Amino acid sequence: MSQPAVPRTLLCVHPHPDDESIACGGVLARATEERIRGVVVTCTGGEEGENLAGIDLGDTPLLEHRRRELADALAALGVQHHHWLGYRDSGMRDSAANTHPDSFHLAEVDEAAALLATIIRVERPQVVVSDDRTGTYGHPDHVKAYQVTVRAVALAADPEAPVDGPPWQVAKRYVHTLGRGRLEAGHRALLDAGLASPFGEEVDDTEDPVAIPFGSPDDQITTEIDVTPWLDRKRAALAAHRSQIASDSFFLNIPPELTQRFFGVEQFILEEGEPGPVQPEDDLFAGLGAAGTAASRG
Repeated sequence: MSQPAVPRTLLCVHPHPDDESIACGGVLARATEERIRGVVVTCTGGEEGENLAGIDLGDTPLLEHRRRELADALAALGVQHHHWLGYRDSGMRDSAANTHPDSFHLAEVDEAAALLATIIRVERPQVVVSDDRTGTYGHPDHVKAYQVTVRAVALAADPEAPVDGPPWQVAKRYVHTLGRGRLEAGHRALLDAGLASPFGEEVDDTEDPVAIPFGSPDDQITTEIDVTPWLDRKRAALAAHRSQIASDSFFLNIPPELTQRFFGVEQFILEEGEPGPVQPEDDLFAGLGAAGTAASRG
């Protein structure tokens, strides 16, 4: 008897509420519009975040606000499947919160990976996305999210692993990233327009690259997704994180002529799986064929 087709599913792993909208909001909105199941796993509650926008929290803890904000953001993106991994926000590098016994930073990789592997076996994604090994900008929760995701994908496929559910082989594992060339071009474009850049006010008139503190070399980028048609939904998701992204923030106030340069493309590096036939890929599912072609092991 033939096995039922497995629906195309994209699973994105993020450390805190709002990371999903910043890093993968475009591909998640695109996926759900194209009837691909979008699944988001949030590793922590974002307890160590600040009320950066200065909204009135009333008597409600910031943690509860962030949960509501995440629900609103996922609704804006059309994502109907969400899981909390259950850890505590670790705070910035070298902060006191790093030592909290419930922090994600202190979690045993195999323990957290087993939790994520169970989710993978339940959701059966063909494609999984996480932070890169540097955590983009070095935040300990972002680094741990990468480590846990790599291990979880391996555990999910291993029939001998102590994980609930039938084994599942993820076909492609990506990390989301920002190409340094794209960051540099955006930085220069902001300064040329007389606007503030998050990377400072210096611009080099020579051909030397601007000193961008993070990002990946352009030649490492394997996948560039044009998310221009879904920018309105990405912006709505960003705005839903009201305590973290103020109405006057950089994310919501880029001039229209620069919006495409900064947010119209989301970039990824394929670390596991076979690349699609065209490089760079323009689709995370490139090369996978019809839905359900990534079969489970067991």
